[in-house]
Amino acid sequence: MLYLTSLNRALHKVFEENNDVVLIGEDLLDPYGGAFKVSKGLSTAYPEQVISTPISEATIVGAATGMAMRGLKPIVEIMFGDFLTLAADQIINHASKYDWIYNSDVVVPLIIRTPVGGRRGYGPTHSQSLESIFMSISGIEIIAPTLCHDPGVMLENLINQVQRPTIFLEYKTDYPKDLCEEAIGQLSILREDTGAYNQNLVLSLFPDEKPDLLIVTYGGNISIAAEAVEAMFFEEEIIANVLVLSSVRPIDEDWLINKVKECGKVLTLEEGNRIGGWGAEVSSIIHEKLFFSLKYPVQRLGSLDLPIPASGQMENQVLPSTQDIFNICRTMSN
Repeated sequence: MLYLTSLNRALHKVFEENNDVVLIGEDLLDPYGGAFKVSKGLSTAYPEQVISTPISEATIVGAATGMAMRGLKPIVEIMFGDFLTLAADQIINHASKYDWIYNSDVVVPLIIRTPVGGRRGYGPTHSQSLESIFMSISGIEIIAPTLCHDPGVMLENLINQVQRPTIFLEYKTDYPKDLCEEAIGQLSILREDTGAYNQNLVLSLFPDEKPDLLIVTYGGNISIAAEAVEAMFFEEEIIANVLVLSSVRPIDEDWLINKVKECGKVLTLEEGNRIGGWGAEVSSIIHEKLFFSLKYPVQRLGSLDLPIPASGQMENQVLPSTQDIFNICRTMSN
């Protein structure tokens, strides 16, 4: 099944079973069905539950926040993750705060779905991964399924259980790809169920062997991580495992620390800017809790401190690559 198909089927199932679920966003009506067709068919099948809006992300998220406070379960579709910035006030100063302001008498079960990431040649304002902007905001969660998860099942579980504003990241390069049920490339998928929509994974060439180092990542980054792991072993005989956290915020610290204890060498990988990024938080957690156990300082890999170019060749230079991972891990192993 395709990543996109999984999401679309899950939305249809949820809408069929719940009349309090509402989808709100831009260009949702058929035949368009959303910018990447994830919402295709919903407006035809459930016209009373799909609200196609003018271009105003602030209004969309503000209205959805009100719906959530009044007992509905709104799902916002933001056309590109870059446009989360246009709703930052509504997310940061409103939706994330109401539970605390009103002493838990008000809950905001709001889901914001949005495609993120580059590698499609969409240029500097349609290719970013800006989730790190929201890492320091109390009261929200950030979830990122991968090709090794079933993103539709995760979304369905999230809709049924959500109690606070949650940003659901969908990597646009994964939409047309098949889900990986047992392996990605030659790497086995070791599933560790940590919750209905928080499912950590370990990707490994040799599940029974102790790895030389760990690559900690999330979302669409697993594809280049898996390629690098294969290349490192066949070219340098370096054994690396990939730790995949589906919850970007909060970070599952206990699970992460237990895995790092077994190895002592870590590279964090993200597609967002390395400066001030998610990897900096992961690195801080590891250094604070395992400083004297580390065999090498935690290394971080993210995009260069530049806008993302529209040129494919230049875009590949700015975003992290398989070769970048290989080079850093080889240095760590020497």
